[in-house]
Amino acid sequence: MRQPNPGELVYRVVVEQPVSTQNEAGESVLAWSTYATVWANVQALSSRETYQYGQQVGVMTHKVMIRFLTGLTSAMRIVYDSRNLEIGQISELERRTLQEIICAEKR
Repeated sequence: MRQPNPGELVYRVVVEQPVSTQNEAGESVLAWSTYATVWANVQALSSRETYQYGQQVGVMTHKVMIRFLTGLTSAMRIVYDSRNLEIGQISELERRTLQEIICAEKR
């Protein structure tokens, strides 16, 4: 079983989960709270541009490798270097010692 080399996990990232809060008007709004702060390896995989609602949007795909984090779901997001990465796919590797996460960043 391959353990992650500490030298490979060089970036500090924050895993955030969505929470519902209320604003001053009493309306329910989506906010993000910290679920965990972990060491990770972040690699850019690809980038492309697309149109969304008539506006040009750049989408970058990243692969994020972390030690296994219990409770991680695709409803969460990863904050890396002040950038929000939306979790798309989570793969458990090496008998649940590592997780490979494919994320999308919209710009």
